[in-house]
Amino acid sequence: MSKEYTAIRFNETGELDVLGLENITMEDPVNDEVLFKVDAFALNRADVLHYQGFHTTLPDFPSRIGSEATGEVVKVGTNVTDFKVGDRVTSIPFNTAKYGVQGEYAVVPQDYLTKAPENLTIEEACSIWMQYSTAYFALFHVGNVKKGDYVFIPAISSSAGYGCFELAKDAGATIIGSTRTSAKKDDLKKLGIDHLIISNEESVGERLMEITEGEGVSFVYDPIAGNFCNEYLDSLSMGAVVIIYGLLDPNPTPYPLVPLIRKKAVMDAYSQFNHVEDIDKLNECKAYVLERIEKEALKPIVSKVFDFEDYKKAYEYMLSNQQVGKIVVRVTNK
Repeated sequence: MSKEYTAIRFNETGELDVLGLENITMEDPVNDEVLFKVDAFALNRADVLHYQGFHTTLPDFPSRIGSEATGEVVKVGTNVTDFKVGDRVTSIPFNTAKYGVQGEYAVVPQDYLTKAPENLTIEEACSIWMQYSTAYFALFHVGNVKKGDYVFIPAISSSAGYGCFELAKDAGATIIGSTRTSAKKDDLKKLGIDHLIISNEESVGERLMEITEGEGVSFVYDPIAGNFCNEYLDSLSMGAVVIIYGLLDPNPTPYPLVPLIRKKAVMDAYSQFNHVEDIDKLNECKAYVLERIEKEALKPIVSKVFDFEDYKKAYEYMLSNQQVGKIVVRVTNK
């Protein structure tokens, strides 16, 4: 009799109630696939867009969900050379509707796995790759950020924002973050952010020019877009790069031709999924991030941990925007 396990799936797009726990028949991994028992998985804004039907990756029903998990390998496909049974692994997000990791077991191609760093907890280890790979390609392949640059990170309390902060700070940039209210101000300042703007209380553009002494910011890592873009476009330095990687503002995002021309700036419609498909670039990212984690220059922050049966509460917590760092769901008691 085939073994069954429980995973989160959805059969139509919509609000949070479309997600449910379903029994799935376990299938052997094939070719380059790795089957692992999930100890914990992390939530991302991309997961919300996925079940709502707004993500660039469209669901294939019945659709699994999720891209970041940590666990122990239980079986490998015939072409797998990088992992063996018993290895502790963590997964890297990539652009496919076929795979999903939020459940008791998951299958992922070996290219999109790494060994879990030994100096991280299970919860921290499943919180690495969305935040660091997204920021890595944006900072170093698109933005060419270097020591001394001013980097502006709106919504810096998110795991994505924090990942960009860590990588950019580690590279020697000066970090300017923003958050909507003062509720997270003390927590964010403890993290070592150089400058913090409270966007509901201060003029973002004026503060950016004040902080940079009129120079402007050379790199923007923006998950908000929409009307929010107008708050910083006149505060760019010459040759600036603006990364739009999210759509938290539901309003349409304008293409600001004139402000960009004035500053010889570029606005990039960005997704890390367009970079991780290049395996050479992906391997470069893996090596860089794992080396910096080993040296303890990078370390994910876990905001809150939920039990598997409380996964909807975890999503509700994400939607409440209370978190500073990653939201994790623990599947096993290991």
